[in-house]
Amino acid sequence: MVLHFSKTLQQALGNIDCSSYQELPIYEPEEPRSHLISDEVIARYGNAKWAIVDLLNEEYGVILSNKYDLYNWLEQNKEDEVAYFLNEAGSNSLNHSEFKAPHKFHLWLGKAGFVLGIEQKGKGFNAVRVDEQKIKENQGRAFSFFRNCKNMVFFDNPEDAKVVYLEVKF
Repeated sequence: MVLHFSKTLQQALGNIDCSSYQELPIYEPEEPRSHLISDEVIARYGNAKWAIVDLLNEEYGVILSNKYDLYNWLEQNKEDEVAYFLNEAGSNSLNHSEFKAPHKFHLWLGKAGFVLGIEQKGKGFNAVRVDEQKIKENQGRAFSFFRNCKNMVFFDNPEDAKVVYLEVKF
């Protein structure tokens, strides 16, 4: 199973031999995103996803057989788990988090892989319960993707998750 409920960020950073970190802020306020600022937040969210993809391709493009591309998610190219993670987990944050927006994206680069994180503010969610009960209130395909991806998905706190991580090792 690729969903891992006891893995920690520190373990993942050790696994990838972390050498650098990037943080991409998206939405700071601790209040629900309103229709008045939705366009701005959605634009920042989209730009952050592309920035992550660009950073990964710049850093690892030489060793990757295929470059990461957010369009792979639209084309249902499931080999691009980065595109799926950014779109599925990011969409869950936009639609189901307390403030209806990701707080920030995190990216740790290492010699043996990388770790992506999507953080939300406000109330967390019980990832163990969502997985075990296959709760339908999570309308996206994120947990289905999490269960089936080749890379490791884990959480800052599986019973009160505010950050979802994807660890990719080479």
